[in-house]
Amino acid sequence: MTRMAEAIALGIQSVQARGILQKSGLPGTDYVINPYTGCVHGCVYCYARFMKRFTNHPEPWGTFLDAKINAPDLLRGQLARRRKPLTEGVFLSSVTDPYQRPEEHYRLTRGILEVLLERQVPVSILTKSDLVLRDIDLLTRFENASVGLSLSTLDDDLARRLEPRASPPSSRLAALRELHAAGICTYAFFSPFLPGISDLDRMAEAVSGSVEEIGIEAINTRGGNWSGVEELLEATRPDLLAVCRKELEDEQYWKNLEDYSGSLARRMGLAYMGFFRHERNVRGFAPDIPGKHRKNRN
Repeated sequence: MTRMAEAIALGIQSVQARGILQKSGLPGTDYVINPYTGCVHGCVYCYARFMKRFTNHPEPWGTFLDAKINAPDLLRGQLARRRKPLTEGVFLSSVTDPYQRPEEHYRLTRGILEVLLERQVPVSILTKSDLVLRDIDLLTRFENASVGLSLSTLDDDLARRLEPRASPPSSRLAALRELHAAGICTYAFFSPFLPGISDLDRMAEAVSGSVEEIGIEAINTRGGNWSGVEELLEATRPDLLAVCRKELEDEQYWKNLEDYSGSLARRMGLAYMGFFRHERNVRGFAPDIPGKHRKNRN
Protein backbone atom coordinates (compact mmCIF):
# COMPACT_ATOMS: atom_id res chain seq x y z
CA MET A 1 0.00 0.00 0.00
CA THR A 2 1.37 3.43 -0.92
CA ARG A 3 1.73 6.20 1.66
CA MET A 4 -1.11 8.07 -0.03
CA ALA A 5 -3.38 5.01 0.13
CA GLU A 6 -2.44 4.44 3.78
CA ALA A 7 -3.24 8.05 4.61
CA ILE A 8 -6.57 8.05 2.80
CA ALA A 9 -7.57 4.83 4.59
CA LEU A 10 -7.35 6.65 7.92
CA GLY A 11 -9.97 8.88 9.50
CA ILE A 12 -10.05 11.99 7.32
CA GLN A 13 -12.91 14.46 7.22
CA SER A 14 -13.63 17.91 5.82
CA VAL A 15 -14.41 20.68 8.28
CA GLN A 16 -15.21 24.40 8.18
CA ALA A 17 -12.76 26.46 10.21
CA ARG A 18 -13.66 29.76 11.84
CA GLY A 19 -10.18 31.27 11.51
CA ILE A 20 -6.91 30.29 9.87
CA LEU A 21 -4.31 33.05 10.31
CA GLN A 22 -3.28 32.98 13.95
CA LYS A 23 -0.95 35.21 15.91
CA SER A 24 1.88 32.97 17.03
CA GLY A 25 3.04 32.58 20.60
CA LEU A 26 6.20 30.85 19.42
CA PRO A 27 9.50 32.73 19.51
CA GLY A 28 10.90 33.69 16.13
CA THR A 29 7.68 33.86 14.15
CA ASP A 30 4.76 36.27 13.97
CA TYR A 31 1.88 34.28 12.50
CA VAL A 32 1.15 30.61 11.93
CA ILE A 33 -1.23 28.75 9.63
CA ASN A 34 -2.28 25.14 10.21
CA PRO A 35 -4.33 23.93 7.20
CA TYR A 36 -5.19 20.69 8.99
CA THR A 37 -6.01 19.51 12.49
CA GLY A 38 -4.13 16.32 13.19
CA CYS A 39 -1.52 14.60 11.06
CA VAL A 40 -1.42 11.18 9.44
CA HIS A 41 2.36 10.83 9.18
CA GLY A 42 2.04 8.70 12.31
CA CYS A 43 5.43 9.69 13.78
CA VAL A 44 5.96 7.75 17.01
CA TYR A 45 7.69 10.72 18.65
CA CYS A 46 5.21 13.44 17.61
CA TYR A 47 5.35 16.49 19.90
CA ALA A 48 1.93 17.72 18.72
CA ARG A 49 -0.08 14.86 20.22
CA PHE A 50 -1.16 17.24 23.00
CA MET A 51 -3.47 18.76 20.36
CA LYS A 52 -5.74 15.71 20.57
CA ARG A 53 -7.40 17.07 23.69
CA PHE A 54 -8.70 20.00 21.64
CA THR A 55 -10.48 17.70 19.17
CA ASN A 56 -13.49 15.42 19.44
CA HIS A 57 -11.59 12.46 18.03
CA PRO A 58 -11.50 9.16 19.94
CA GLU A 59 -8.89 7.78 17.53
CA PRO A 60 -5.21 7.74 18.51
CA TRP A 61 -3.12 10.71 17.48
CA GLY A 62 -1.58 10.11 14.07
CA THR A 63 -4.63 8.30 12.66
CA PHE A 64 -7.07 11.16 12.05
CA LEU A 65 -7.11 14.39 10.08
CA ASP A 66 -9.51 17.31 9.76
CA ALA A 67 -9.06 19.24 6.51
CA LYS A 68 -10.03 22.89 6.87
CA ILE A 69 -11.52 23.13 3.40
CA ASN A 70 -12.38 26.82 3.66
CA ALA A 71 -8.84 27.80 4.69
CA PRO A 72 -7.80 29.72 1.53
CA ASP A 73 -11.05 31.72 1.45
CA LEU A 74 -10.81 32.42 5.17
CA LEU A 75 -7.25 33.65 4.76
CA ARG A 76 -8.16 35.94 1.87
CA GLY A 77 -10.89 37.46 4.00
CA GLN A 78 -8.67 37.90 7.03
CA LEU A 79 -5.98 39.62 4.97
CA ALA A 80 -8.52 41.88 3.26
CA ARG A 81 -9.87 43.08 6.61
CA ARG A 82 -6.47 44.14 7.92
CA ARG A 83 -5.86 47.85 8.20
CA LYS A 84 -2.25 47.42 7.13
CA PRO A 85 -0.63 44.88 4.79
CA LEU A 86 0.78 41.82 6.52
CA THR A 87 4.56 42.21 6.34
CA GLU A 88 5.46 39.89 9.22
CA GLY A 89 6.34 36.28 8.52
CA VAL A 90 3.88 33.38 8.34
CA PHE A 91 4.93 29.86 9.33
CA LEU A 92 3.44 26.68 7.82
CA SER A 93 2.89 24.84 10.13
CA SER A 94 3.27 24.47 13.91
CA VAL A 95 1.09 21.46 14.88
CA THR A 96 0.54 19.67 11.58
CA ASP A 97 2.46 18.99 8.39
CA PRO A 98 1.27 21.19 5.51
CA TYR A 99 2.33 18.57 2.94
CA GLN A 100 1.11 15.28 4.33
CA ARG A 101 -0.25 13.09 1.53
CA PRO A 102 -3.95 14.06 1.74
CA GLU A 103 -2.77 17.50 0.59
CA GLU A 104 -2.50 15.95 -2.88
CA HIS A 105 -6.29 15.82 -2.85
CA TYR A 106 -7.27 18.82 -0.72
CA ARG A 107 -4.64 21.29 -2.03
CA LEU A 108 -5.22 23.55 0.97
CA THR A 109 -1.56 24.46 1.42
CA ARG A 110 -1.31 25.35 -2.25
CA GLY A 111 -4.43 27.50 -1.98
CA ILE A 112 -3.00 29.25 1.07
CA LEU A 113 0.28 29.93 -0.74
CA GLU A 114 -1.64 31.40 -3.67
CA VAL A 115 -3.37 33.84 -1.32
CA LEU A 116 -0.13 34.79 0.45
CA LEU A 117 1.58 35.27 -2.90
CA GLU A 118 -1.07 37.76 -3.99
CA ARG A 119 0.17 40.09 -1.24
CA GLN A 120 3.81 38.90 -1.09
CA VAL A 121 3.48 37.87 2.55
CA PRO A 122 6.81 36.38 3.75
CA VAL A 123 6.47 32.66 4.35
CA SER A 124 8.48 29.84 5.90
CA ILE A 125 7.58 26.15 5.48
CA LEU A 126 8.71 23.11 7.45
CA THR A 127 7.72 19.63 6.30
CA LYS A 128 8.69 15.96 6.18
CA SER A 129 7.26 15.56 2.69
CA ASP A 130 8.66 15.80 -0.81
CA LEU A 131 5.16 16.87 -1.91
CA VAL A 132 6.42 20.42 -1.36
CA LEU A 133 8.06 20.11 -4.79
CA ARG A 134 4.63 20.36 -6.36
CA ASP A 135 4.51 24.05 -5.39
CA ILE A 136 7.91 25.16 -6.69
CA ASP A 137 6.12 27.26 -9.30
CA LEU A 138 4.57 29.35 -6.50
CA LEU A 139 7.52 29.37 -4.12
CA THR A 140 9.92 30.78 -6.69
CA ARG A 141 7.64 33.80 -7.10
CA PHE A 142 7.81 34.86 -3.45
CA GLU A 143 10.22 37.66 -2.65
CA ASN A 144 10.74 36.26 0.86
CA ALA A 145 10.34 32.54 1.39
CA SER A 146 12.18 29.61 2.90
CA VAL A 147 11.51 25.87 2.86
CA GLY A 148 12.90 23.38 5.34
CA LEU A 149 12.87 19.60 5.51
CA SER A 150 13.24 17.90 8.88
CA LEU A 151 15.38 14.79 9.37
CA SER A 152 16.15 12.59 12.35
CA THR A 153 17.93 9.80 10.46
CA LEU A 154 19.22 9.02 6.98
CA ASP A 155 18.14 5.39 7.27
CA ASP A 156 15.02 4.94 5.10
CA ASP A 157 14.11 1.64 6.76
CA LEU A 158 14.35 2.99 10.29
CA ALA A 159 12.52 6.16 9.27
CA ARG A 160 9.69 4.02 7.86
CA ARG A 161 9.21 2.70 11.39
CA LEU A 162 9.64 6.04 13.16
CA GLU A 163 7.60 8.07 10.64
CA PRO A 164 5.38 5.51 8.87
CA ARG A 165 3.64 7.74 6.35
CA ALA A 166 6.18 10.54 5.87
CA SER A 167 8.45 10.71 2.83
CA PRO A 168 11.65 8.69 3.30
CA PRO A 169 14.80 10.67 4.14
CA SER A 170 16.28 9.98 0.70
CA SER A 171 13.27 11.71 -0.88
CA ARG A 172 13.55 14.67 1.49
CA LEU A 173 17.22 15.11 0.60
CA ALA A 174 16.35 15.02 -3.09
CA ALA A 175 13.64 17.62 -2.48
CA LEU A 176 16.12 19.94 -0.78
CA ARG A 177 18.46 19.66 -3.75
CA GLU A 178 15.67 20.46 -6.20
CA LEU A 179 14.35 23.38 -4.17
CA HIS A 180 17.85 24.80 -3.80
CA ALA A 181 18.52 24.42 -7.51
CA ALA A 182 15.32 26.38 -8.19
CA GLY A 183 16.70 29.33 -6.22
CA ILE A 184 14.52 28.85 -3.14
CA CYS A 185 16.10 29.47 0.26
CA THR A 186 16.35 26.12 2.01
CA TYR A 187 17.21 24.81 5.45
CA ALA A 188 17.56 21.46 7.19
CA PHE A 189 16.11 20.92 10.64
CA PHE A 190 17.60 17.87 12.37
CA SER A 191 14.58 17.04 14.47
CA PRO A 192 13.94 15.21 16.61
CA PHE A 193 17.57 14.48 17.40
CA LEU A 194 17.74 11.00 18.91
CA PRO A 195 20.99 9.98 20.64
CA GLY A 196 22.51 6.89 19.05
CA ILE A 197 20.24 7.24 16.03
CA SER A 198 20.73 10.75 14.65
CA ASP A 199 24.23 11.15 13.18
CA LEU A 200 24.93 14.88 12.97
CA ASP A 201 28.05 14.59 10.81
CA ARG A 202 26.39 12.33 8.27
CA MET A 203 23.23 14.39 8.10
CA ALA A 204 25.17 17.64 7.72
CA GLU A 205 27.24 16.10 4.95
CA ALA A 206 24.08 14.85 3.23
CA VAL A 207 22.57 18.36 3.05
CA SER A 208 25.81 20.15 2.22
CA GLY A 209 25.43 22.22 -0.94
CA SER A 210 21.61 22.16 -0.83
CA VAL A 211 20.80 24.32 2.22
CA GLU A 212 21.71 27.73 3.57
CA GLU A 213 20.90 26.99 7.21
CA ILE A 214 20.75 24.13 9.71
CA GLY A 215 19.35 23.67 13.19
CA ILE A 216 18.83 20.92 15.75
CA GLU A 217 15.97 20.08 18.09
CA ALA A 218 16.37 17.44 20.79
CA ILE A 219 13.67 14.82 21.19
CA ASN A 220 10.76 16.13 23.26
CA THR A 221 10.18 13.44 25.89
CA ARG A 222 7.05 14.96 27.42
CA GLY A 223 3.42 13.95 26.99
CA GLY A 224 4.03 10.36 25.92
CA ASN A 225 6.34 11.34 23.06
CA TRP A 226 9.21 9.17 24.31
CA SER A 227 7.19 6.02 24.98
CA GLY A 228 6.52 5.43 21.27
CA VAL A 229 10.22 5.61 20.48
CA GLU A 230 11.07 3.38 23.40
CA GLU A 231 8.57 0.69 22.38
CA LEU A 232 9.71 0.74 18.77
CA LEU A 233 13.41 0.45 19.60
CA GLU A 234 12.80 -2.18 22.26
CA ALA A 235 11.11 -4.35 19.63
CA THR A 236 13.46 -3.66 16.72
CA ARG A 237 16.77 -2.14 17.85
CA PRO A 238 17.44 -2.76 21.55
CA ASP A 239 21.09 -1.89 20.96
CA LEU A 240 20.10 1.63 19.93
CA LEU A 241 17.62 1.91 22.79
CA ALA A 242 20.33 1.37 25.38
CA VAL A 243 22.44 4.18 23.92
CA CYS A 244 19.48 6.51 23.53
CA ARG A 245 18.31 6.01 27.11
CA LYS A 246 21.76 6.68 28.49
CA GLU A 247 22.40 9.89 26.57
CA LEU A 248 18.92 11.34 27.07
CA GLU A 249 19.68 12.13 30.70
CA ASP A 250 23.32 13.13 30.16
CA GLU A 251 23.52 16.90 30.38
CA GLN A 252 27.12 16.89 29.16
CA TYR A 253 26.13 14.97 26.03
CA TRP A 254 23.65 17.68 25.05
CA LYS A 255 26.07 20.48 25.94
CA ASN A 256 28.77 18.90 23.77
CA LEU A 257 26.30 18.43 20.93
CA GLU A 258 25.21 22.05 21.11
CA ASP A 259 28.79 23.31 21.04
CA TYR A 260 29.75 20.97 18.23
CA SER A 261 26.73 21.75 16.06
CA GLY A 262 27.47 25.47 16.12
CA SER A 263 31.09 24.96 15.16
CA LEU A 264 30.10 22.47 12.45
CA ALA A 265 27.74 25.01 10.86
CA ARG A 266 30.49 27.64 10.86
CA ARG A 267 32.97 25.27 9.24
CA MET A 268 30.43 24.45 6.55
CA GLY A 269 29.68 28.12 5.93
CA LEU A 270 26.01 27.70 6.93
CA ALA A 271 23.75 29.92 8.97
CA TYR A 272 22.97 28.32 12.32
CA MET A 273 19.47 28.72 13.67
CA GLY A 274 20.41 27.15 16.99
CA PHE A 275 19.97 24.13 19.21
CA PHE A 276 16.59 23.62 20.85
CA ARG A 277 15.97 21.51 23.90
CA HIS A 278 12.67 21.20 25.75
CA GLU A 279 12.30 21.75 29.45
CA ARG A 280 11.11 18.64 31.21
CA ASN A 281 7.49 18.53 32.41
CA VAL A 282 6.53 21.75 30.65
CA ARG A 283 3.52 21.58 28.38
CA GLY A 284 3.45 22.71 24.79
CA PHE A 285 6.04 23.26 22.13
CA ALA A 286 8.07 26.44 22.02
CA PRO A 287 11.36 26.31 20.14
CA ASP A 288 12.31 29.19 17.91
CA ILE A 289 10.83 28.74 14.46
CA PRO A 290 13.53 27.71 11.98
CA GLY A 291 14.08 29.08 8.53
CA LYS A 292 14.21 32.86 8.57
CA HIS A 293 12.15 34.56 5.90
CA ARG A 294 14.71 35.39 3.25
CA LYS A 295 14.65 36.61 -0.28
CA ASN A 296 14.73 33.83 -2.82
CA ARG A 297 18.02 33.59 -4.66
CA ASN A 298 16.57 33.95 -8.15
